[in-house]
Amino acid sequence: MDEEFEKAVQEIKSKTGSNERDRLYELTGLFVLFGGAVLTLISYFIAGSQNSGNAQVDNLEHNEHMILAILGVAISLVGGFVYLRFSIGRYLRFWLLRQIHENNKFYQK
Repeated sequence: MDEEFEKAVQEIKSKTGSNERDRLYELTGLFVLFGGAVLTLISYFIAGSQNSGNAQVDNLEHNEHMILAILGVAISLVGGFVYLRFSIGRYLRFWLLRQIHENNKFYQK
């Protein structure tokens, strides 16, 4: 890579404080993704281990845990989308900067 390009990348990193914030959001999304998966697994195993012998009571308790498992899946999806958005956003900013730099070099010749 060209020295001008590396200099431009460093200027972009120093001008905007969004790089650290985007990294924080990316890690938060990853944490929420795995947290939702853990919540889903815990509710699944708890629902499978509860059998009191009374079918009506068991069904109500299983329904509560199914709702909790569905919530865990929804939380995982949201966390996955947040992680994906911020990780791809960082890559696309770098890609756009590279494209602009290459186009400037092409037009200056």
